[in-house]
Amino acid sequence: MKSAGCLRWIGALAIAGASAFAGPAFAAGADWADVEGRVQYAYYTNDVRALDGILTTLKPMVEEGEKEAPEDLVMRSYFRALTQYRIAQVLAPTKQGDAKKAIDRCHDEADTGVSGLPKIPIGLDETEANRQKRAELYALATACTLSGREMSTLPFFGGGRIGSRIEEAVKLEPKNPRVRLVEALAQFDRAGKDEKEKAAALAKLRAVTQMFEAARAGASSTPEWGAAEAYAFLGRALFDQRDVVAAREALERSLLIAPDYAFPRKLMGQITR
Repeated sequence: MKSAGCLRWIGALAIAGASAFAGPAFAAGADWADVEGRVQYAYYTNDVRALDGILTTLKPMVEEGEKEAPEDLVMRSYFRALTQYRIAQVLAPTKQGDAKKAIDRCHDEADTGVSGLPKIPIGLDETEANRQKRAELYALATACTLSGREMSTLPFFGGGRIGSRIEEAVKLEPKNPRVRLVEALAQFDRAGKDEKEKAAALAKLRAVTQMFEAARAGASSTPEWGAAEAYAFLGRALFDQRDVVAAREALERSLLIAPDYAFPRKLMGQITR
């Protein structure tokens, strides 16, 4: 049974007090799993200062006149985009202007990551590793557009159109749970007041939680975020439908995966009043 992700978040807790993760930038060949754990813990605890500190550490370490290795460029851009996404999510309810800036920076970082992937000549297939990276970047770019309004009644505040990137991501990695999570969130966003579409999106979100359960039982990978978020968003959707029992179960599962996750904890407080 995989538990590496939870252990990383526990480790991040011990590091979190270190002046918002201030320190030297991550070197080439960095432990990206550790980076992800730090980003996730800061997001779960709504710590924007820590997220800003992580961005500082994620600056490239190359000598003047040198170029960063493509592999490091892609991964660094991905995690800078993920950090901006988390900043936007935390700021969206109270500081929409700053959240919009973070969304724009997230898109820029995702574009940089995609541009760092090898160009594929016509007639040749992309490697499995690069296909996965491309799908993850496309899904993250879509998630950035949805920042702060996932499964909520928050008004649209200029994150941009969802576009076709999530459809491309699904074609590339149809069994990737993060890709499918973002696809479900995008479907909710597009559904508006269409109850039939919302029901279809809810069914898709339920299926996504099972995809994450299967992934968590397998080998550890990077990135691997999304399980706690999937259950939290499912809980939010069920709560909106007044299915309190099912909502509570989903939120409890989210908090079991990430005990410090502020979003489901706040929703749980509303349910138990």
